[in-house]
Amino acid sequence: MVRKLECECAEHYEADIDTWQLFQDIKHFFEDQVLSGVYEDVPIDKPYYVWQDGKEKMIWYADKWYKCKACGCLWEFSYPDFPAHGEVRKFPDGVYKGRGY
Repeated sequence: MVRKLECECAEHYEADIDTWQLFQDIKHFFEDQVLSGVYEDVPIDKPYYVWQDGKEKMIWYADKWYKCKACGCLWEFSYPDFPAHGEVRKFPDGVYKGRGY
């Protein structure tokens, strides 16, 4: 008998991370999903923000990407650096789209 992976990606949504407790909850959720084999930790290969002013260049990357093995949804997880918020972004088709900066 083959066990089919099931996910809850359709029920989850993007989030602005504005509290330490929310950060911990989301972090534990993703870690549990990886341990259960539903999500995989994906190497980050694209920045979400690139800015250049003369010689100075800033490139910002998310802290983690996770991909659902069941539906292919890609999740971007940017940790907060309080007072700056973090966020979780969802790419249901599995294709990363930057912010267009």
